[in-house]
Amino acid sequence: MKQFRIFLGVLFMFFVLSAVNAQDSGEKDLRWAKSLMEKGDYAYAIEKFEDIARSEYNSGRIRKEALYFAGYCHVKNNDPWQAVRVFERFLEKYDDGISSELIPDALYVLGRVYEETSDQRNAIKVYQRCAKNYPGNSFARKSKDRLKELGGGSNTDPFDDGQPGGYDPEPGHGHDNDHGHPGSASGISREIRQLLKTAETISNSYTRDQMLLEGADQARTGDDFVAIAKAISNDFTRSQIFDKVRANKNYQRFTAASMVELAGFINNSYLKDQFLVNLAGDFARRDYVSNYDFVEFSAAMNNDAMRQQLFDAVTGSTAFKFMNARTVADLANTCKNAYIHDQLLVTAAQKNGYSRHELLILADACTNSFNKTQILSMSGSSSGHYRRNATAVSEASDPFAGFTFDKGRINRINDFISAVESRKLVGDKARLLQKDDLRVKTVGEYLEKYRQMQKFDNLHQQK
Repeated sequence: MKQFRIFLGVLFMFFVLSAVNAQDSGEKDLRWAKSLMEKGDYAYAIEKFEDIARSEYNSGRIRKEALYFAGYCHVKNNDPWQAVRVFERFLEKYDDGISSELIPDALYVLGRVYEETSDQRNAIKVYQRCAKNYPGNSFARKSKDRLKELGGGSNTDPFDDGQPGGYDPEPGHGHDNDHGHPGSASGISREIRQLLKTAETISNSYTRDQMLLEGADQARTGDDFVAIAKAISNDFTRSQIFDKVRANKNYQRFTAASMVELAGFINNSYLKDQFLVNLAGDFARRDYVSNYDFVEFSAAMNNDAMRQQLFDAVTGSTAFKFMNARTVADLANTCKNAYIHDQLLVTAAQKNGYSRHELLILADACTNSFNKTQILSMSGSSSGHYRRNATAVSEASDPFAGFTFDKGRINRINDFISAVESRKLVGDKARLLQKDDLRVKTVGEYLEKYRQMQKFDNLHQQK
């Protein structure tokens, strides 16, 4: 019996030492990745930070810090597309309304990336979120300063070619600004601006509406459809616009904000809710989606029975497991039906591996004491939220301190992305890329996409 107790003691010490060694290894890896970052080797540092952030052997604090600095390095590496993806993933995972460590930093930096890529709408949203949720924080003060800058003297004419965030199809000036995804379709395209200006010269409303309806086939962005719907005077003609939206070749890149605005032109509440449910289902199947888009869709709906369909689409999607507790609570709060409201919260608690603090957020949002108790009972086995570590997070967490994007590089990459998407002049645009451009992850993704397209074309020609 004594020998058995000794064996258990040795086994326990083995596991303790293994955990300590794993923690020490994670700390060393993080320091190594930071040293690469400080030397300016951002591409290699990104690989290291992402490996650290994925490893379950590392503590929550180490994984969190590594994911933040992966986004930081994407900024420094002039890759706004990947930077937005990483920072949005970071916020979805870690912004639980409790921990403030690196959260306001990420909100501010995300706002700057949006702003630098002419997406003022999303920049304003994250700056406001930072200023509201983290008052007194230095990044909240920076966000307020940026909001003052964006709020003063901006051009508000949607038909002006200089409109910030407007869609400009000319090479080297594309604004890929829907959450940083390459080729995102937002802003009003030049063709539709011209169509709207021509429509203003036609006095007969029927003729004008029919011209706008036919012109909708030229739409390239969600904002194009919004502008056309706004210009049409007849409700029946306007309703025909909505049939063209999901059939548009760029539909998968339309922004949630433009689709919600478009839904506002549907006068029939059932048809409006059905349109939004279909949108939510389509967005849930996208490779990448900002989970707060679902909150905006749901908030625009009228009927809770239809809203239940939206919740079903969301909870059945891959994106749902990355939705943080506060976003789930915001989504639930768009629903007035107490049963549907609480069931979403319970489903999230059951399906997602939330920490104790995140479960408390869901429980606090419940309307029914039984559901609240059910969620709280799950927190007993939770590992708890991330502990603060004596090792301080680097204060140098603002990549924009003394830095701005290399617009020449971003324009070259934009041209290459557009060429791959359109399958035109790809070779010409690829030859314009410089050696350092090839170290940008988004370029690598599109080079691989182009190679796959070539393989498909070759196989098709052999048949």
